Amino acid sequence: MRKITGKNKGADMVKRDVQDLISRYNLSREDLASRLGVSAMTIYRWQNGKALPKSRVVLRAIEDLKTELASRR
Repeated sequence: MRKITGKNKGADMVKRDVQDLISRYNLSREDLASRLGVSAMTIYRWQNGKALPKSRVVLRAIEDLKTELASRR
């Protein structure tokens, strides 16, 4: 898992990861939300840099999902 230093860097990383997952793997916000156990509105907020995940567990889940989807290609 990448180390996050500073709120803005963390927000940028989460925003980039969410946008990447949605576009690269053709996921909807609802699909991604379901896989991560959050609401679609939460995904929207992360995607637009308006919020950060409140748990390192969620950050880890994002990394794990990226790895899982990449291995399927």
